[in-house]
Amino acid sequence: MTFPIDFHRHPKMTRLAPEVRWTFVEMNGEARIADNDGAFTHEDAEFAWPIDHLAALASSHPTRPLVIRTDTHYVIREFGEHQETRASREERQARNQANGAKGGRPRKKTQSVPSGLPPGTDSQANETQQKAESESESESEDYYSPSKSQSLDNRARVSTDAFEVSEVTQAMAARAGIRDLHAIAKAVAERTGIRVDPFGTMTLATHLLDKAKTYPQSPDRYVLGSIAKSPAEIQRFLYDANLAA
Repeated sequence: MTFPIDFHRHPKMTRLAPEVRWTFVEMNGEARIADNDGAFTHEDAEFAWPIDHLAALASSHPTRPLVIRTDTHYVIREFGEHQETRASREERQARNQANGAKGGRPRKKTQSVPSGLPPGTDSQANETQQKAESESESESEDYYSPSKSQSLDNRARVSTDAFEVSEVTQAMAARAGIRDLHAIAKAVAERTGIRVDPFGTMTLATHLLDKAKTYPQSPDRYVLGSIAKSPAEIQRFLYDANLAA
């Protein structure tokens, strides 16, 4: 989720009460989690936020309000100019998958060492450089492989240090029936070697719950089971969604 660094100074924002501004921030976050391009049905929006906050956002400007109220939806105006849309995400995922099918992004071309060096130096230097680049690329572009520099135990420990869940994320978790984000983040670290913060953990949980044919009676157990069953899929999602720490 991104905002211009000075968005809080915009007249549309400064005219609003602080709690209404925060509703707007929450709406952007929930839109990214739900992947709905900033459009909420009246029922969903009015269940999640106070109606007077939504009305204030919809009247924040005579012709260009922050939120537009249609006959059926509340829509964040110009959502695609500041946040990633479903179309742009799907385009990026398709590009990543195409690169993956080709064996990843092309490696950089090696450069020859300057002439005038002893015989054999040029080929030896190229071989050394190719080896170094290969190792570097395997670390930076092998997106779905856990780090080789840490044990799984260390990654699990690091991923759950200073795991402070904000009130907003706690509210999201409560609405989804998630009770233990800490346990989910730890499972991600143990299974994939990827560190996720509370918001990323909640985003992953929402993604997995949305894929269920029927909403599970125990959301935590379902999410943990999905992580254990398909760690490679979890890795791909976290990297594609830019949630990996």
